[in-house]
Amino acid sequence: MRLRSNMNSLFSKTQFVLCGVAAFVFSGCGEYGGGASVVPNVTVLPADLGGNIASTEETGAQAETVSESAGGSGLGSLVGRVVLDGTATNLPPLIAMGADVKDKEVCAKFDVPDERLVLGADNGVANVFVYMQKAPKGSGALESTDEALIFDQQYCRFKPHCLIVPTGVTVKVLSEDTVAHNTHSYPNKNQGVNSGVAPGDREGKLQITYNRAESEPIEVKCDYHAWMKAYHLPIDHTFAAITDENGKFEIPNLPAGEHTFAVWHEAASGKFVERKLVVTIASGQAKEVEIKYPSSKLEF
Repeated sequence: MRLRSNMNSLFSKTQFVLCGVAAFVFSGCGEYGGGASVVPNVTVLPADLGGNIASTEETGAQAETVSESAGGSGLGSLVGRVVLDGTATNLPPLIAMGADVKDKEVCAKFDVPDERLVLGADNGVANVFVYMQKAPKGSGALESTDEALIFDQQYCRFKPHCLIVPTGVTVKVLSEDTVAHNTHSYPNKNQGVNSGVAPGDREGKLQITYNRAESEPIEVKCDYHAWMKAYHLPIDHTFAAITDENGKFEIPNLPAGEHTFAVWHEAASGKFVERKLVVTIASGQAKEVEIKYPSSKLEF
């Protein structure tokens, strides 16, 4: 039985103008967007991929089937925040406005923020991936969709900075800039991409598809502008999210039972804030967690 994924919680809710039609609770660090594509949201929960919506009757039947196979009695959700425990501040810009850098008329028109550490209210940490490395038994496969995700470039900055990408879904690489860029990915299980992006490409001639899930987010860079970095998490289920600007996230439609999550952040020593966060989900309830991120784990 195929469980219809709720893409509204898969990707970030923030609208990246191009980042994805809707931010999927999988959220993204950045914006989703694109014509027929999802407009991912950067530091929020995933955007809506635009898949078919099951009827209430279908959803109930699916939930019952999933919960039975997973040993639970229904579905619940995980709601939480990632909070920096200790002293730290947001980092200065990677590129200051007016700096003498390559293509400065575009790249230094405004400050380019250093997104390795973005702190919000009450030390909430943005752009943290919270996800299952493997889907729980009985959760079903992702439903295919023709909707695309948008990975954009603006003022020599990738948008979104973080993006969750369901396997098989197309990512269109766009650019608003009047200078050329290059998209270079470093996957472990998928074929890498190393291709130029023409100035002002709003159609997405370069398209990326990940056919296999990765165990952790992969780096994407621009070789023309060394400071430009982003992260993609190819995943074959819907149980993942990216924290928003205040460190909040939500993962809905989890089968009742005990689950293990990875908590990953680019500035953490070894990249993982938590490798195995064990959480018990109760049927019909939202499990609330606060994940402490010790400032001693920061590494720049």
